[in-house]
Amino acid sequence: MITITRTEFAFATIDASIHEWNTIKTIVRYCANNYRNTELLYCIPGPEEQRLEKLQSLSEIMDHVWGPPPLEDIYRDQLFLITHCIKETEGKDLPNVDDELHANLVNQVYNLGVYDIFDDDNVSDEQWASWQIERSIHNTKTWIIKLHAKQTDKAGKPYVQHPLRVHMRLQKLFPDAAEDVRHAALLHDVMEDCGITSQDLRERGYSESTIQIVDAVTKRPDDGLSYKQRIEQLALTGPLGAIQVKLCDLLDNTDPERLKAPPREKTKSLSKRYSIAIEILQSRLASSD
Repeated sequence: MITITRTEFAFATIDASIHEWNTIKTIVRYCANNYRNTELLYCIPGPEEQRLEKLQSLSEIMDHVWGPPPLEDIYRDQLFLITHCIKETEGKDLPNVDDELHANLVNQVYNLGVYDIFDDDNVSDEQWASWQIERSIHNTKTWIIKLHAKQTDKAGKPYVQHPLRVHMRLQKLFPDAAEDVRHAALLHDVMEDCGITSQDLRERGYSESTIQIVDAVTKRPDDGLSYKQRIEQLALTGPLGAIQVKLCDLLDNTDPERLKAPPREKTKSLSKRYSIAIEILQSRLASSD
């Protein structure tokens, strides 16, 4: 059974059985590939030239970024689009979609009243302020998904999962981390891996604090420093937020699943190097308490 629980201004958690979720992904994928053969032409809001792009982006995210349900921080407009895909393709005999299950999904989304879930009548000013931050964070997540779209890690998995995990770890280890630091956690590889500059970030409205953190954790191949020296320099002179972000980055890099891909000797070397770096950063954070 599908459940949708509003958690933020424009976000919700969605849950469903694996079979239901796989069917929903198949339906959305069909809509992205056959957009002009559906009624979605007339019900997706926004400029016409952007509607197909919205569908394709949603399908890509569902197939390659989101894991199995339950899924947190799903943007309201994405839920609306999923709902439209389910409803507008009913009775079309879609390939690899069981008609009875499809009809059941249609009934469920009608009964859920997805638009009613986001009724704002009883929302406090404090809640609105909190949700505004989450909306800004979501916009950064959407941007990095595009920036890292064609990149994979050493295990062949979508690279964007790494900065998303770093952000999640930051929230767990440092629940009071400021919004600027949270943006930086998501953006920490965009200068090094995507060719983004400080000015690019500035033009997109990011704060100087966020930009300084991203710059501080970006590797400079011509700086003449060894890996350990870079970590020591960061611990000594870097902003506190940069040390927090780098620590979360290293903790994700030392995850056993991520270390499976390199050759065994390389894994040992990386593990040792990361362990030393983690110890240096943790020591610096402990001294700042």
